[in-house]
Amino acid sequence: MPAYPGAGLAALLRNDQQGIMFSYNDGTIAAKTLSVAFQLERINRSFYPWGLSFEVQFQGNPGSFEIDLLGANTDAPGNYVVLGSIMTTNNAYNSDSTNFSGWVGRYDMATNLWPKYVAGYVKTLTNAVGISLIVNK
Repeated sequence: MPAYPGAGLAALLRNDQQGIMFSYNDGTIAAKTLSVAFQLERINRSFYPWGLSFEVQFQGNPGSFEIDLLGANTDAPGNYVVLGSIMTTNNAYNSDSTNFSGWVGRYDMATNLWPKYVAGYVKTLTNAVGISLIVNK
C-alpha cells in the first residue's frame, strides 16, 4: 500500500520486526505523501529495550529531500508529530567500495520517545525516484 490507508488501520509491529512504510513496488512517491502507519508493540518492563530505526533508500538520486518520521498516540492523520527527519544520504557502496548501491539514509529514534504509532512523511523530494522506507523495532 503506497500511502496512509486511513485512521485506525495501522498494522502491529512487534519487537525485533521490520515494517515497510513505502516500497519500490509502490511506484514513485510524490512529496506530501504520508506512509502506512504501524502500531508499536508495548512490553511490560520498566525500560524500553527495543528502540526504533528508520532507513530510507532511493532508487536514484533524490536531489534535495526531507523524509519526516512521525509519531502519535492516536492513529489519525492530524495527530502525528515529527520525531525526526532524514535529509541526507551516505551514497552507499557495496563492500568492495567499487559498486554504487544506492542512496541510503537512516534515523535512530531517541529512547526517551514513546509514540504508540509511527509513520513516515515525504515532506519534500526534488527528483521523482522510487523510495523504500523501512522501520525496524
